[in-house]
Amino acid sequence: MIELLSEHIYSSPNVFVRELLQNGIDAITARRSIDESFSGEINVYVNEQQPGVIFEDNGIGLSEDEVHKFLSVIGQSSKRDDILEKDYIGKFGIGLLSCFVVSNEITVETRSLYRKHQGIRWRGKADGTYTIEKLEEKMLPGTKIILHPKKEWKLLFEKDELKKNILYFGSALPIKINMITGDEKKALVESVPAWLNPDSTKEELLQYGKQTFNIDFMDTFRMSSAAGEIEGAGFIMPYKIQFTGSKEHKIYLKKMFLCEQAGNLFPEWASFVKCVINTNSLSPTASRESLMDNGDLKAAKKELNSAFKDYLRLLSISNTDILENIINTHHLYIKALATEDSELLKLFVDYIPFETNKGMMNFRSLKTYNDEIFFTPSMDDFRQIRRIAGSQGKTVINAAYSFEHDLIRKISIVFPSVRITKITPQDVLSNFGETVTNDRKFTVFEQKANEILKSCYCKAKIKKFEPEDTPAIYVANDEALNNKNISNLVNASNPFASTLHGFIKKKEELTPTLCFNRDNTLINDLTDLDDDTMFEAVINILYVQSLMLGNYPVNKKEMTMFNDSIYKLLIMGISNFSQKFDF
Repeated sequence: MIELLSEHIYSSPNVFVRELLQNGIDAITARRSIDESFSGEINVYVNEQQPGVIFEDNGIGLSEDEVHKFLSVIGQSSKRDDILEKDYIGKFGIGLLSCFVVSNEITVETRSLYRKHQGIRWRGKADGTYTIEKLEEKMLPGTKIILHPKKEWKLLFEKDELKKNILYFGSALPIKINMITGDEKKALVESVPAWLNPDSTKEELLQYGKQTFNIDFMDTFRMSSAAGEIEGAGFIMPYKIQFTGSKEHKIYLKKMFLCEQAGNLFPEWASFVKCVINTNSLSPTASRESLMDNGDLKAAKKELNSAFKDYLRLLSISNTDILENIINTHHLYIKALATEDSELLKLFVDYIPFETNKGMMNFRSLKTYNDEIFFTPSMDDFRQIRRIAGSQGKTVINAAYSFEHDLIRKISIVFPSVRITKITPQDVLSNFGETVTNDRKFTVFEQKANEILKSCYCKAKIKKFEPEDTPAIYVANDEALNNKNISNLVNASNPFASTLHGFIKKKEELTPTLCFNRDNTLINDLTDLDDDTMFEAVINILYVQSLMLGNYPVNKKEMTMFNDSIYKLLIMGISNFSQKFDF
């Protein structure tokens, strides 16, 4: 049982430092309940000559009966059911077992506040045996825990490593912690950290954040929650982070460091904020390396969510420069927040940036310079229409990213006066200028091109559009592409061809279109070309080129057709060159 609990419940061997600090703090807390003026302290003795460490507190101590009951029985704790239980950090009665990860034996020397001078020495071994003896020498109230390291964990008992772990776990503890080496006594913890000190300035908080996370944060703010009795600070990341990135914070329980991961405590959209908080009443798991996901935690999460929003509301009044900087840097998260909160959407919608066919634009610019704003939720559609729509004077938002489409719909509801319209490649195509229908050469061109493109499940159209240097564009929505893919399967002699054929929708607009530019020089030259072989080769090349420019997939058949067409043009070019120079 000892092996199971000591070696498998804790994620790291250095947690024994946390458990020993915690026992000392709780013992001092118990003594303060009797004497409110008692300050208490913890001394950590390091023996540099012979590896070993002593954690000593001047707390309430244990009597012999309590030693038998609480040290010698796994899971028993003097803190459970105590009237001060809510003030103690630990209560499961297994923390001392963490010492068996790094040591084969634990020695505890303790004297109860209620027993004059008489101390008790308890020795426990990893095999489950223990001994108890009375100390002959006089002892002040309190407890000493003496450890000698296993060979493989000597590093954890070295002075610098112990100091690092004491500060890691106990830097926020409201008690003086000293490290004693020989004749040298040095206080490691004796002041309130900036994030818990209500008198700290913003500059002091930012300096603390830099020292703790090694990051120059953009801004910082105080945060609190009555649920969970939470106090702390949030720090705004100065650069973009991935939505799925690691969310590392600093979570303290009764001012003892608990964990770095608390995804269930903070809203997902707040991942651009590093938090340092202390909770006095949320419940830890048995290993004290995370928080229990219960009703209290959910209530605290709701209040912290409001604290984030209150901070942003305050910025919208007090410091719009920082707000704009936050939104520009972390707009993905801000969009997620704005989607769920109409009030905050109204406060900073003008600062939210969107990717458009005219570059990044905030919403203030979009609504100021456009009578009607267009958007497309498809990345492929955006790539198709961004250049052509720009030539028509349209501003199109790329709403293919996370939260973009939902946010635009929310904006349409909250701001009904702003005209926001969904656009498709077919909408752009319908705005292209028609060619002169009685011009026979364009009619013949369209007929010949349609015949060539039939095998590609594509139709040809001649239209007038800008820019003139674009000879052709491929226009297809998702349904049209779906029809094309099914058609390819049918034509590939698929055993389910007869069934698949029924899934092809027959509407005219659901067939992909290769739109040729009436005003393009190459297209005009092609209308006068009499060589059918060369005409077919150029049409095939323009077709595959348009697929590539529109970021559409090119299948093996189309790639072969493209290569063959280039080869034909090369052969014809070489042949004409040879004839011209009589080779």
